[in-house]
Amino acid sequence: MRFELPSADRETVTLALESVRAQPVRSALAVIGIVIGIVTVVVVASTLVGLRNSVAMLFRELGTDNIFAYHLNGEPYSAPTEFDAARPQLKPEYAEPLKELGPSIRDVGLELIVPVVTGTRVLTARAGGNESDTVLVEGISANFHDVVGAEYRAGRPFTDGEARAYAQVAVIGSSVARALFGQNSSVGRSLLLGGDRYAIVGELEPRKGTFFGENRNDSVIAIPVTTARRKFPDARNLVLYIRAWPGQREQAREEARAILRLIRRVPADAPDNFSMNSADQIIEQFDRIGFQIFLATIALASVSLAIGGIGIANVMIISVTERTREIGVRLAIGARRGDVRRQFLIEAAMLSGVGGIVGIAIATVIGALAAWLAPGFPAAPPLWSVTAGLGMSIAVGVIAGYLPARRASSLDPVEALRYE
Repeated sequence: MRFELPSADRETVTLALESVRAQPVRSALAVIGIVIGIVTVVVVASTLVGLRNSVAMLFRELGTDNIFAYHLNGEPYSAPTEFDAARPQLKPEYAEPLKELGPSIRDVGLELIVPVVTGTRVLTARAGGNESDTVLVEGISANFHDVVGAEYRAGRPFTDGEARAYAQVAVIGSSVARALFGQNSSVGRSLLLGGDRYAIVGELEPRKGTFFGENRNDSVIAIPVTTARRKFPDARNLVLYIRAWPGQREQAREEARAILRLIRRVPADAPDNFSMNSADQIIEQFDRIGFQIFLATIALASVSLAIGGIGIANVMIISVTERTREIGVRLAIGARRGDVRRQFLIEAAMLSGVGGIVGIAIATVIGALAAWLAPGFPAAPPLWSVTAGLGMSIAVGVIAGYLPARRASSLDPVEALRYE
């Protein structure tokens, strides 16, 4: 069964379409504000949604049952605030009591952040004639990659024995392996780091989550935490990855919090001098920030949409004035006032709808160009943003065209026919 508009409605739509096509330049100028507003909304929505999905995958692959304990409130690679800087760092020795005293705690992994700049030098990794100065160095426990669920492309993790012996062994991320060894296997070979040679015992698979197309873990050279403490005495920022038994993450959080307060001798009435987060909490924080950014974008885009609405309203008022005799003729030969009003509302909706479609098309092209220039950039417009953008543009047109349409439908036929 095919749906068809009644003949009166088809005539109304045809008249509105012909009016828009008769003044292409004026119509185009009227919808520029709509186009700019929709491009802004769709591009920002696309970027935020893509980043949110990438960030969610980035942190969830670190373990949905894991709790991250750190002595600062911020991110381990960021500079601390003056207040946070006074907090004592966490220590590797905390791992054993956490595992022994926490029934819900399955395991504890260690991650020691080595400063990228040591003394006056930037840490650089070299292998043969290749080098990379974008590496990140971390000292980790032998069980760390098991705790975070990292997958190995080749090789193995280093052992507890190697850690106790301060062995100069390394597990490298996929980006490091590609920069230093190209497509060749890195396992069994060695690299120079900070003037010392490390034997590569393992190479990790590329991590799935990304942030603007990059995953920091792919650029990591991981060495035993004991070796890192000896070779890089300036490295003090330690993160504890506390893995809970399945379904017991919240119990493990409370147990870990109580144990850490006890070990660090935090008075009962004092706040924690460390922070504890999970992947879900970090994602929620990103969602809150993203929502605030989106609200600010909507506010900015609303100004552009309002300007576009004023432009459409002006075009419609001019159109009503220019076509006063035409309106009078239509009313005189039996057209209903509702038909006239609907014609001008449809015309306004068409103008703004075209602006919305053009804005969505431009936003899609911008996203495609961004992804081409920076592979992995998350800018594909989600369906909801396309639908919302088109709906907003049409709504602006209908609102802007209402008063001119009402004015057109209220004209007196006799007076309209006399209009010159």
